[in-house]
Amino acid sequence: MATEEDLRRAGLRIITDDDATGSALDYGATVLSWAPRGGEEVLFLSRDALVGVGDEIHGGVPVCSPWFGSGRAEVTVPHGHGLVRWVPWRLTDQGPGHLAWELTQQEVIHLPGADRYPSDLLHRLEARFGESLEITLTVTSPTSAVILDQALHTYLRVDDVTQCRIEGLAGAPFRDFATDATLAVEHEPLRLGAHVDRVYRHDGPVTLADGGRRVRISQEGGASVVVWNPGPELRFPGLAPDEWRSMVCIEVGNVQDRAVTVPAGGSHTLRLRITVDD
Repeated sequence: MATEEDLRRAGLRIITDDDATGSALDYGATVLSWAPRGGEEVLFLSRDALVGVGDEIHGGVPVCSPWFGSGRAEVTVPHGHGLVRWVPWRLTDQGPGHLAWELTQQEVIHLPGADRYPSDLLHRLEARFGESLEITLTVTSPTSAVILDQALHTYLRVDDVTQCRIEGLAGAPFRDFATDATLAVEHEPLRLGAHVDRVYRHDGPVTLADGGRRVRISQEGGASVVVWNPGPELRFPGLAPDEWRSMVCIEVGNVQDRAVTVPAGGSHTLRLRITVDD
């Protein structure tokens, strides 16, 4: 489990505001926690979470870019989930309920795969902690067009994932990479109890129904929704074996065949918004 010293070295930032409490790390510009005023914690963070350099944080909202997972079918990547989650970002702005970071391509150039992307690529992430949690990722490519996969890899805390359902995906095409990855269409609310790794073509809101609590996940600038839970089958460093029951990832972004092209001299913005109705 990450110690206080581990968190300090990773650049822990604490938010205490009239509308919400929360925390984040400079490492990966990772939002770790958020609770709206008078409410319970919404995000999941493993009790075994690792936050050192090179560690994959299982919890909060890690940022995946410029590729997601193992990348698109025609792209070979050296490791999962891109470049930007593996290094500290520079905090550029902070205020009541607000944090912002930037990361240049030169700050990840030492990582395998970085040389495949423009040397002047710029990532900026803003997080606003209030009655809703809003995270905005903007990628700018000043001189060269570039194709990007990206996702905001949101871990949501639940009491028991087998008693939850995920609504809003009816009619959405998907591939489940936990099975045979064939193209299918969702016909009813999704229920979980085993390993699931579904990538949906979907740009609308999704709702997690967890007992009497409803968590709404919406996006702007995204065309994919990913639902992931390791189930009892999979094991990962930094994620306790029994914690699959306590979390579900509902991620938004642009991945695989929904990757986006950022034009030369242009930018692309992906925005995640989470609200809770008790």
